[in-house]
Amino acid sequence: MPTSKAKPIEDLMTKLSGISRQEAEAAKICTWCKKKVDGFRDQLSLKEYMISGFCQECQDKTFGGE
Repeated sequence: MPTSKAKPIEDLMTKLSGISRQEAEAAKICTWCKKKVDGFRDQLSLKEYMISGFCQECQDKTFGGE
């Protein structure tokens, strides 16, 4: 389940990505690239998905990765 955020923050994230984190999680897709989520490298990456909705690839591109 995505982490709880204040409604204005959640609304902004949805406006920027075009999909809510809840919808993305239910569909198992990334909020940014809209690709199917295949899994995560580790628990920290899974936790980040619950925060941002970013798949592993988008996390790596955004934050740097292996």
